[in-house]
Amino acid sequence: MMLCMATIKLKDFEVGYTDQFFFDTNIWLLLYGTVAGFQANDQSQYARLLEKLITRDSPIYITSMVVSEFANVLLRRDYNQWITNNKFVDKDFKRDFVGIKEYENSVETITISINKIFKLPNLVIVGDNFNAIDKSAILKNFKIVDFNDAYYAQLAILNKYKVVTNDKDYQKLDLNIDVITTQV
Repeated sequence: MMLCMATIKLKDFEVGYTDQFFFDTNIWLLLYGTVAGFQANDQSQYARLLEKLITRDSPIYITSMVVSEFANVLLRRDYNQWITNNKFVDKDFKRDFVGIKEYENSVETITISINKIFKLPNLVIVGDNFNAIDKSAILKNFKIVDFNDAYYAQLAILNKYKVVTNDKDYQKLDLNIDVITTQV
């Protein structure tokens, strides 16, 4: 029997006292990414939720995979900007970008953002529990959404997290998790 999840509009969501949250990488990118003013309306709504969760000391769980994805998305964006700004052709990320001054500047900026996330008083850094997660369900859902989202969905099921996300991928899955989003 398949269980349906609840997709909850962020503006209609009320935080419960026992709720536990998992922010998808796209939320961290909106809140702490290095692109000012990107999706400003969504940013402000998620920022208000974050403030509420901090005030209530509601836990937000994060794994190394989310931090890795956050850093890699920003690094790749900076690499692509470097390519575009310099009108380069046939440049390789690892061979030509890693280690140069632009890369070092990008890493420094991203590190500042990651440290801001790590300093949140209600952030809980957890292991990925990959040993306990239903890997066949991840691979089944990987046919519908990207691997990380399929994995995060199973992590949410295992730990009873409410997933906060700014994309509609989780809405494609037929799972018993609550998804909080502006994208309904």
